[in-house]
Amino acid sequence: MSRIEKWNEITGAEQEQGMMEAFLESRTDSYAILQLRDIDETRQEQFASLDYLHRQGKEPDIDHYEIVYTADLPTFTDRDVMLESLYTKFNIDHPADFTGHSLSVSDIVALKTGGVVSFHYVDFVGFTELKDFLRAGNHLKNAEMELEDDYGMIDGIINNGKAGADRERPSVLEKLKAASDTERGQPFHFGRTEERELE
Repeated sequence: MSRIEKWNEITGAEQEQGMMEAFLESRTDSYAILQLRDIDETRQEQFASLDYLHRQGKEPDIDHYEIVYTADLPTFTDRDVMLESLYTKFNIDHPADFTGHSLSVSDIVALKTGGVVSFHYVDFVGFTELKDFLRAGNHLKNAEMELEDDYGMIDGIINNGKAGADRERPSVLEKLKAASDTERGQPFHFGRTEERELE
């Protein structure tokens, strides 16, 4: 056992980034339980309904959450039934190695099926899928960026290829020549035009 592994075992320190990478990189269908970090910024969000957050002008922030549990996802045909069974499991029959609190309002269940990740907010009325949760914060996005071939593919689907990799791009020499041909005083941008148009 390395010193770092031993230190983590003694102190209980978790490598949050490593847990997220392991979840996103998993080749099998899996799930993760995310709960709010115990920090000042999350005090008003703990056990808050999605409706309450919206009335405050907020959305769930991925950077406020940490993974408290991950495991392989059993085969299922109905996503809502699977979510309800996970809710029951993490309220009545906790796994022995689960260290979080019972699953409750403001927690998030992430499902990874067929390489696609979806996030589901636990609310008073059931589960609500969070469509842009992955893009909303840097915490998860950074983990996916390490695994993704193309930063334009930060979308919850791991390593879904390079966007436009076969497209021919002008050389730096051509850009410099074009810059010298432009009128004096007009700015010339060296960035890809496709990216500027999307922004």
